Amino acid sequence: MIQGFGRCIIFILGTFLCINAQSVNLSGVVSNSSGEVVSGAVVTLVGLGISDTTKADGTYSFNRTGTITAAPILPEQQNISLARGILSISLTGSSPLSIEVFDVRGQFLDRITERNATAGEYHFNVAHYRYAAKMLLLRVTVGRETATLRYMPAISELTGNQTTSISVSSGERLAKTKAVVDTLKVVASGYLATSVGIESYESEKNISLEMATALDKFSFFVTSMAGLQELSGSEDGFGGDLRFGKTGPGAGLLGADSICATLAEMSMPGASTKKWKAFLSAEEGVDGDTVNAIDRIGEGPWYDRQGRLVANNKSELLNERPINADEAIINDLPNEYGIPNHRPDPTRPIVDNHMTMTGSNAEGKLFTGSDGSSGGGRGFPGTSQTSEYGYTCDSWTSTTVQAKPRVGLCWPQSESMGGRGGMSNWISAMTASGCEAGIDLDESTMSGVPGVYTVGNGGGYGGFYCFADQP
Repeated sequence: MIQGFGRCIIFILGTFLCINAQSVNLSGVVSNSSGEVVSGAVVTLVGLGISDTTKADGTYSFNRTGTITAAPILPEQQNISLARGILSISLTGSSPLSIEVFDVRGQFLDRITERNATAGEYHFNVAHYRYAAKMLLLRVTVGRETATLRYMPAISELTGNQTTSISVSSGERLAKTKAVVDTLKVVASGYLATSVGIESYESEKNISLEMATALDKFSFFVTSMAGLQELSGSEDGFGGDLRFGKTGPGAGLLGADSICATLAEMSMPGASTKKWKAFLSAEEGVDGDTVNAIDRIGEGPWYDRQGRLVANNKSELLNERPINADEAIINDLPNEYGIPNHRPDPTRPIVDNHMTMTGSNAEGKLFTGSDGSSGGGRGFPGTSQTSEYGYTCDSWTSTTVQAKPRVGLCWPQSESMGGRGGMSNWISAMTASGCEAGIDLDESTMSGVPGVYTVGNGGGYGGFYCFADQP
C-alpha cells in the first residue's frame, strides 16, 4: 500500500522530446462505461495526424512501418479535474504546484509541493492514498490559481468508477513513468470526446467513453449533506444562512445559487457554466420584492446527474411528486452525484433526511401559513402553521431568527403508506423547528425533538433543490 501523498503523483510529460520508432502497431477497443462496444468512433493519433474508425466490434488499429518522428503532445490548456479516483493536473508551462489534503472538518492532513513543475500532465491516485477510506478535500494550487475538489470513495464505488493502479518505486516521493509519445483522441456521436496519452506506438490501448446525453442534460439535484458540510466548513451545514459570502439585498438567494453551481461543478466539471438556481422562495429578493421559487428555475425539462427525467415542465413539477419523473427517482430525488438521497452512502444504512428547504407552498410560491390548502402538512413540536417571523429564515440569511422554514420531502416520509396523509409533497409538507444549523438523521426523532430549533430537527440537514435553466 502506498504510504504517502507524494508517492502517488506521477509526472507523465515534461520536456519536448523527439521519438524515433521503426513502426506503429497500435490497436484497442472503444467501449462505453457500461462495457458496450462503440462502433463508428473516430480515433485519431494526434501527433502523426492519422485516423481510424472503429468497426462493429469496437476495434481500431494503426499499422505503419518506417521511421517515425513526433513530439509529445502538450496539453492545450491548464486544467484540474478529479475523476475515477484520479486527480489530474495539466500544466501548459512551468509553475509552482501544491496539493493539500484535508478531512471533511477542514483538518489539514498532508501536502506535497513542486516548486517548479514543468509543463505536462500530473496524476495523483487518490483512491490508493492512505486516507482514501474517508471523504477528503483536495486543494490544488497552480501558480496563483486555487481549486478545491472533493473525493468521496463511496460515490466512486456506486457509480462504477474504476481507479487506476499506479506503480511507484519504494522510497520515491515523485515517481516517473515513460514519456508520453502521442495522444489518442476519440470522437463518437452521443459521447463526450476523450483524449488519452500513449507511452508507445507498439501497444494495445482500450478506451472507455462517457455518454454525453446524461451529462449534457444534468439540470437538477438535491444538495447533499456532505456537499453542504464541505462548503460551509461545518459538520452542521449552513442552517438557514445561505449567503455563502454574498452581501447586499438578496444575498441569501444569490449565495444559495452559488452553492448550487459549486456543487454541480464538483460533480461534473463544466456544469457551473449553466445558470443554476436554488428552488427557494423569499420575502425579499435582490430588488426587495417577494420571490417565488417556481419563477426562478426556467421552463424545463430537467434531468438528474445520470440523465434521468425529473419533469418536462412546471406543470409536471407542481404535484405531490413530479409527474413523469423516472421511476428510479420519483420517490427518492437524487443529489448532485445522481445518488438517491435516502441512502447517500451505499456502505451505510438508509438515513432520515427527507426534509428539504423551499420556503414555498405546494404551488412553489412563498409560503405564508395563512392558506393551509396551499401548504398542507404540519409543524413539529412547538411549531404551528403560522409564524410572525416567516418561513424563509429572513430570506435565507439567518440562523438566529425565530422563523420556521417551510420544507418539502425529497422522499415520502411514510414510504410504507405510500406517502399518504400529506407527507409526500416534495415542495411543501411541513414547517421545520427553526433556522439554526444542525443535522438529524435518526428515524427515531421523526416527529422532531422539543426544544431543538434546527433546520434538520425531525429528519434533515438543511438541504435544498437546485435547478439549471437549461437541460
